[in-house]
Order: sequence, then structure tokens, then C-alpha cells
Amino acid sequence: MKITKEKDGIIIENDNDFNIEDILECGQVFSFERTSSNSYLVVSLDKWARIVFDDKRTIIYTKEVEYFYNYFDLDTDYEKIKKEICLLYNGFEKFFIVGKGIRILRQDPYQTIISFIVSANNNIKRIKKILNKICERFGEKLDCGIYSFPSASNLLQATEKDFIELGAGYRSSYLVDTISKLNSKDYNVNDMVNLDTLSLRKKLLELKGIGPKVADCILFFGFHRTDVFPVDTWIKKAYEMFSNSKRSVTKISEYFVSIFKNYSGYAQQYIFNYMIAHK
Repeated sequence: MKITKEKDGIIIENDNDFNIEDILECGQVFSFERTSSNSYLVVSLDKWARIVFDDKRTIIYTKEVEYFYNYFDLDTDYEKIKKEICLLYNGFEKFFIVGKGIRILRQDPYQTIISFIVSANNNIKRIKKILNKICERFGEKLDCGIYSFPSASNLLQATEKDFIELGAGYRSSYLVDTISKLNSKDYNVNDMVNLDTLSLRKKLLELKGIGPKVADCILFFGFHRTDVFPVDTWIKKAYEMFSNSKRSVTKISEYFVSIFKNYSGYAQQYIFNYMIAHK
């Protein structure tokens, strides 16, 4: 994949390993807007990028070139990842029919935790609406015209009533409790980054509003732990295709991790998108 860094952006010559629609629309991130048929606006914390694409190339316009180079995981060889997954499971190639241009974003862990608590038992349109309202209330207006994701100190000011007003519903009390803990010494995100996957998962499950599936999503999308396999309804259906049997969410996750090991998260995304596309 040919990538060129410039003073005010990044140019990517389009190939099978980068498709901005696949990346943003696969359910791993919610802080973006589609501004036209060929452009997106992406916000991460207080940084933003405008992405314009066509059949030949994708251009990421931003003042934060190094930040978004890392954010879009542009140093990772996804062609190699796909080959390794196929070695682990014969016939996996069919799952690359759709979503083959996915890259796993390197999102901020704090923003990911809050976002995926909001995502529980929710649909993407409503998740984005709630998060946008939270950003408008507690974030800062950026020069692109939309709002930053609120800092930890700003969100600490939010009450349960605030979150209810912003549409979070029953998740409001979870948000208040978790935000309080994330601002404490025992749940410092900078320290949590250094934990092994099992210890980090256990720590996340101690936070209100985080169950096994949400914990695995946060581990993968927020902490870039690739040895997890989030399980939802579509993955349950996929498991039944793989094994012709039914199991608990935990056992299904363990089954796939036993196959795909450190490539589990990537495999999950390819299977998930295949299932969505083929219903």
C-alpha cells in the first residue's frame, strides 16, 4: 500500500487494505459524520480529520498528521494478517468478500469505554445521536464546526440527570459511576494499558454497564488487544455455521480464540461484516 505523508494530510493509493467506508461503517467507531457521498469528518478526542476518497485514492486532510497516521493503523500490514488468518482456518478467504478494506482504528481507550457503554443494546444511529449530544454539552467546539469528545475532567461534571436528558436512558447511572471510577487511582486508564488482556478484561468488567461483549469490544477497539473475539447475535449465527451447534457467548468466544489466537479480533471483524452483508 502506497502512503504519502504531507504537511497537512496523508495520501493513500487505494488498494484492498484500505477502504474508508469499510473502516468507519463497521461498528468500531461512532465519532464521525458522512458529509457527502465521497467524504467523512472524523473526530478523536480534540483532533479531527476530513477524509475525501474516490476510486484511485483516499486523502486524509488534517493538521495532526502523525496522530491520524497512527489512528488509522497505517504501519500495520493487513495483507499479512489476512494470509495468517487463512493459514489458521482453511477456506476463510470467502469472508474477505466484503469488508476487506477494514483497518482497526487505534482509538483512545477512555473515549472507547464511554462510547461502548452507550452502545449497549442500542443501534448505531441512536448511539451516534447520544454521543453527539454529550459532545455538544461537555466538549469544545472545534474549528471544523463540530465538537470534541469531552475530557475526563469535563465529563466528571455530568450528572445522571444530564445523561438522561441527552438520551442515554438506563445507561445514565452506569456512565456516572464509571466516569467517577475512571477518574480515580484504581481505574487509571494509563495504568490499565499496561495490564495483560485477562487482567484488563477483569478490570473492565468491574465497571458498571460493561458486560462480556462490551468488554471485548473495548479491549479490541480501545486497547488494540487482538486476542479477543466479541460475540453478538451475528457471531452466534456464524458459530452455528462453523460448528453446527449452540453454546454460551463465553464458550463461543473461547472457541474462536482457540482457532485464531492473536488474530482473533481481526477474524471477528471479517466474519461479522460477512454475516451482516449476507444476512
